[in-house]
Amino acid sequence: MNSLLRKARWIVTCATSAALLCAVPTAATAAATTDDAAGTAVGWRAFGIAVSADGDRAYVVAEDHLGTGYPTILRTVDTRTGTVIAQTPLSQDGTVGRPALSPDGNRLYVLAADHLLTVDLATYTVLSRTPVDSPHSLAVSADGSRVFVTQPGSSGPGRVLAFDTFSRSFTGATTLDDSTVDGIALHNGGADAYVATGAGVVHLDLTTPVPTVIRTVRPLAAATEITASPRGTRLYALGSRSAQGSGYELDPFTDSSRTAFTLGGPATSADTHLVSVSPDGGRLFVLKDGWKPSAAVLAYDTATNAFLPSVGLTGFGLDGVGATALGPDGHTLYVAGPRGGTSYLKSVTF
Repeated sequence: MNSLLRKARWIVTCATSAALLCAVPTAATAAATTDDAAGTAVGWRAFGIAVSADGDRAYVVAEDHLGTGYPTILRTVDTRTGTVIAQTPLSQDGTVGRPALSPDGNRLYVLAADHLLTVDLATYTVLSRTPVDSPHSLAVSADGSRVFVTQPGSSGPGRVLAFDTFSRSFTGATTLDDSTVDGIALHNGGADAYVATGAGVVHLDLTTPVPTVIRTVRPLAAATEITASPRGTRLYALGSRSAQGSGYELDPFTDSSRTAFTLGGPATSADTHLVSVSPDGGRLFVLKDGWKPSAAVLAYDTATNAFLPSVGLTGFGLDGVGATALGPDGHTLYVAGPRGGTSYLKSVTF
């Protein structure tokens, strides 16, 4: 799921701070084309997408529904032809997280059925299955030597686990101050990590064998998902709980934060997920109302934090959107979601 960011700016999208709450952008269909009107069938329910560095492959993790079973399958899609070229069984059942590619593109790491799986993309086979209780999100270090996994606490504080990709084993864990632990983004060439938690965003030092807590970013409210710009100048986080629907911009130089924009109306209706930044760092994309047929991907200018109605994407021809990924060209969006009893992968260029 990204690189990292710094140097925050406080941008108000309305004339007053109160008006921020009324600046609810309505996504407009951009000058975009859906490259595959029907889409590629990828299973019953799609959970995550990863796209290769050359854009030729999309790796979709989805759950199937076979009788009383819910097996999880990795489907590799040739994005040029829209065909599934490989299917890799991951687990017989169990929830899954989004996949993450190794920097060299040879490995895919997936959380499935309380395991961290290492998949060899040359042979489309699972190389290892390492147990981990109730994992949530993961990120791969810049050199590919470690994978960091967030783990919410079921009856206590959450943790961040460090996984050695050479020995394929967990080598340590760091306890956080909140039981709610969600997304993770790496920064500074993988020397730092920022983790979204119910207490805010936690800054970790990754240069030690076991990640070390530096501080919790203030005054950021509870956060769910986080991403970083490729140039390492800013971090972006989505708010949760009372701050749901808010987008925060973080300055990694000072570990300070400001509200950059408001994505929706009342907190109960501001369903926002899957924040991501374009490869050139110029655009921020957020999925809104993914569980509805009116699901939309909103776009913001990262230089001004201004909403870009001409770039917002909607009308995907799906009953909802469960997963998104930006292609390496910065102008192709991959979405996966249900239509009827099957999920489809679709690509949209803009």
